[in-house]
Amino acid sequence: MGKRSSIGGEAAGKPRKRVKVVHEAPTSEEIHTSRQLQGLLAPDQDLKKARHGLQSFKVFLDHINNGEEGHEDRRKILNEYLVSTKPRADEESPVYLPDIMETWSHAGQTNNDNILSAVPVVLALLLRILSQSLDQVPYGLGICRTLLLKRQQELIARNLSADKGKEFIISPTLRLLREAICFDGGAIAKPIFRARNYTFKSLGRNMGIKYLGEGREDPKRPSARTNAVRFFLSALKFLHPEAKKELLSLRDIVTGLMRSVREDPPHLVLETLDTLKTQVLLDEKLPREAKSKLLSANTLTRIASLYTYEDTASDIEGGRSVDEVAHTFLQIACTLPSAGVLRQQSGLYPKGTEIEDDTLLRLRTSDDVGLENVVWMNKFRDEIPVRNYVLSEFIQSLRPWSNLKQSELLVAIFKAAPELIADYFQKKRSFTFEPKLSATWIGYASLLYNAVTVDIPEYFGQSAGYSYFPPPTSVVLDNILPLPLNQKVLVRCLAQKSNLVSFFVTRILVLALEKLDVALKLYQEAASDNRPLWKEAARRLVDEFCQRCPSMKDIVNSYRSIPEDNILHREAASRLLLRYYEVLPQVALIAKFDVSPFLVTSIKRLGVEGDERSEDRILGVRELEHLLVIAGHSPGMRWFSKLEGLALSPFLTLLQLLVDSQQDISSEKLFDSINFVAEEQQVVLSKDGGRGLAPLVHSLRLLKKTQATDESADDVWTFIDNCVTRCATAPIKYLEMMLDLLDDNPEIGEVEAGIPRISPLAMALIEQIPYALRSKNPGTVQQLANFITLFLGSSKAAGEDPALLERVFSKLRSHFPEVVQKKTLKKFPTNVGVEEVSLTPLTEATQMDIDSPESLDQQHKPAAGTKSLDQLFSQPLEYDLDNSALHKWANKAADEIVEEGYATSLITLLASEHTSIRKEAVTNILKMAAKLQQSDYDEKEQSYLLLCELAETAKGNVDATPLPSSIISFACHALDVLKNPLHTMYAKVNSFLTSGPVWKLDKLPLVHEILQEEPSEDDCYYAELSWLLTYLLDSLRTAADLALFHKKRVFEQLMSLAGNPYMRPNLRTQVLGILYRATSIEGGSGTLMTRFGVMAWLESRQAASSGGEEEWIYPAMIKRVWETADQERALAWSKGGIPDILNV
Repeated sequence: MGKRSSIGGEAAGKPRKRVKVVHEAPTSEEIHTSRQLQGLLAPDQDLKKARHGLQSFKVFLDHINNGEEGHEDRRKILNEYLVSTKPRADEESPVYLPDIMETWSHAGQTNNDNILSAVPVVLALLLRILSQSLDQVPYGLGICRTLLLKRQQELIARNLSADKGKEFIISPTLRLLREAICFDGGAIAKPIFRARNYTFKSLGRNMGIKYLGEGREDPKRPSARTNAVRFFLSALKFLHPEAKKELLSLRDIVTGLMRSVREDPPHLVLETLDTLKTQVLLDEKLPREAKSKLLSANTLTRIASLYTYEDTASDIEGGRSVDEVAHTFLQIACTLPSAGVLRQQSGLYPKGTEIEDDTLLRLRTSDDVGLENVVWMNKFRDEIPVRNYVLSEFIQSLRPWSNLKQSELLVAIFKAAPELIADYFQKKRSFTFEPKLSATWIGYASLLYNAVTVDIPEYFGQSAGYSYFPPPTSVVLDNILPLPLNQKVLVRCLAQKSNLVSFFVTRILVLALEKLDVALKLYQEAASDNRPLWKEAARRLVDEFCQRCPSMKDIVNSYRSIPEDNILHREAASRLLLRYYEVLPQVALIAKFDVSPFLVTSIKRLGVEGDERSEDRILGVRELEHLLVIAGHSPGMRWFSKLEGLALSPFLTLLQLLVDSQQDISSEKLFDSINFVAEEQQVVLSKDGGRGLAPLVHSLRLLKKTQATDESADDVWTFIDNCVTRCATAPIKYLEMMLDLLDDNPEIGEVEAGIPRISPLAMALIEQIPYALRSKNPGTVQQLANFITLFLGSSKAAGEDPALLERVFSKLRSHFPEVVQKKTLKKFPTNVGVEEVSLTPLTEATQMDIDSPESLDQQHKPAAGTKSLDQLFSQPLEYDLDNSALHKWANKAADEIVEEGYATSLITLLASEHTSIRKEAVTNILKMAAKLQQSDYDEKEQSYLLLCELAETAKGNVDATPLPSSIISFACHALDVLKNPLHTMYAKVNSFLTSGPVWKLDKLPLVHEILQEEPSEDDCYYAELSWLLTYLLDSLRTAADLALFHKKRVFEQLMSLAGNPYMRPNLRTQVLGILYRATSIEGGSGTLMTRFGVMAWLESRQAASSGGEEEWIYPAMIKRVWETADQERALAWSKGGIPDILNV
């Protein structure tokens, strides 16, 4: 066989060329009639003609959509076309737009990409136009249903899974699906999602086809990712919760949604976050686990990257920037329990401490127990297992030191989940707090400051009261003073030359000590309930805190190095010193800190003339207040010795400062400090017998108003300083002088039990006045006479013995020249401060009312005048009945019926005065019970049992009278218990429900079990009592309820209970609330008086609570019982003894 001849040598040597694909622009023509449009869209084997027809239709629809001239005529043409192509009503599977659908199918068979792209473009545009007209909505729904036919689903899936390079096919198809799912308010959303194998095909992949051009994406030409994301967001808007839950479980879609969110255009980012917030985070019907699948740690981290999103002013919609919207979203997602991220946690008790093994159970009953026996007490120093592991991972990616909003978010997370504070800083060990004045250090210092401000959770995170075992000490300490703040670093920060570094650390330490003080009080409260481990844990906490915080010496050196003009820093440092004395006195007193030099400096600075209302002066007064309190704690403070730099003793210098200050600057703390010193040194009468230092301050303020020379004023201050100093150094001497004065004047009377009746200072005036009058300056003599008149008059008005004061006045008057005696000291002052001059009060809390001695008694009783029983016990007596509760519950989910109070509202209708409503309520309770039993509600069995037993109890009884309040109240409160398996009453309520099918109407459920039997758990007795008292208060509303309480001796048991000295004040107040409720019922006060001796009981409780916060309640209750009782009957019963109790 011969060889074939070559075509040509030259041709054989040329390389093969790729077939050139030319994309021709589609042609179009203007449409004038519906018949023309029908012809253009008719199926044709020539796909060029088909494309021409589709392009003409697209241009035609664009004119209508844009509202261009003649769009009304075009709408008529469109309507005629749609009517002409509408399928018959009797077709089993009607196909709308059959010509277009056939062309689309043919293009799929021939792989014509142009037609595969053109058809979705036209259909999406057509659906948008049809959605604008209510009359055309049915046709649009028909098109949407046509898209759900098998062949169309396959074509949609084919378009969606096209090569990534064919974005011109993918994007129109996604737009079509979005128009379809949004059409008519999401009417077709459910079937579209049901066909998700086709309609949501490759959606996760298509979310990755992002815009690759330069600059920002044009909103008018969105990328495939933008269309895919908007389709997903539309599905979230219109799908029901179950479908939404299933959609969020598609991991590839959820992952793709946030993968490139930082590169999305601003409008898409805002739409994404807004939709996720409203349709996922705040959707109460969406299960929590579905939300958590969306909000993983990676998703939160990607959203947090938007904090540094760069958007221009033109990108901001309505004044909202991307970082602000992202911040709001993350705050809701991370701090709202129902949002799906924040898990239930136990505060400062890490994961693993809730399990009690045999060893821990034995410790509860052992007498010889210590913290070293608790196996997990020292287990969490290097690693802390937390329940919020998603948040724990997420917050490590934040940069709070460089971004204020990230810092705010982190602090908000700390407040919502305190368990994360210690965990966060433990994992940030590499980020040290070494002092270096930089923006990063300042940002980190601000974060630490805000972290320390987070409150310690109630009961340290336990839900049902204090646990028998205290939380791990290391975890508590890390919450008070985070790990980066160790002693070495803090000392270096305090010694820094930069005052800003030292100031930051000083403020942090002040907060840490205040937080430690709160923690120690909580430890003390927990230990009071017979929990010995808490006392040892408190000591260990203080020891470990002292090892981490700076010593007192370092704090003093830092205070000493602060410049005089930096008053803000000085005030903070003095506050820190004060906190050491208050919270860690053992550390402060060991240092033997001499506060005198600092006190002198502060006094001298305030003595300089200046604006009384200036901020610096106010801060200076605060600094002085702190130093005064410190001086009060310091045993070596020399109050009455002359110090270098001061003309008077520190005590008189402070008194002078108080007198010279204006009303808004004078401080309660300043007065209290020097008043405490004066009373301790027996210079003046204590507040138990007089007004303390108030008369002296008042008289000196009045004296200041007289026109005196500086020399004479200084002489008076020197005289007072001399008298006060002598009185403080030898108080017994002047007390004996007062006794001698009484012996010389027997008509004055005797001293009772050695109690002085005037200030010892008055006796010092008698002794020293002869030496002071040796001055030849008449101005000084006149000022001394004025002072004596004002001081003795103020002392009399303050309640001191007037007869003894008159004798003192006579002795003092005898030493003055005759001219002064006749002019100024003519007679003993009787109306000083009342008619001559008005009193200027020292402070709101220590003002001295000189109008009458009786005001002294009123000063010590402010509480009873400012509080009332009506405010304290303000709960209404009658039920707030809502008859609409009979039908409101019917359309609610099972969990909503119980959790949102629909069941409780229905139960209370059993107290209605109308028989028909009570009967209907019983019927609806049975229906509700059946609905709960058939649901997937977690506590459905117990709730079903309670409702059925309540209905059985009510049957036959509601025909005649309303159900007793005790049964209704118990049912409501027991249902509330069943919602929470961790409730202290959960076991007892369940035991009661299983004890019998019907409740006895003449008994109060669970009263005996709580008051007479042991609690379910050792540390839950008072929690059970609180629940019982709340339920009993709701049970007492009518005369019949009162009779039941009387019959069962409930009042007797409650009053006996309130006599427990270890009972908490709030529980005792609840008992009083029940007694108050009884007085609101007719015959209640009489029953309490004659049957239970409530008046004598209240009188004894008043004596036992003397000085306590609740002292004012008992006399008010006595008055209340008397006013609401049958007084004639009560007087006859008591044989006239009740007025003695009432003091009338």
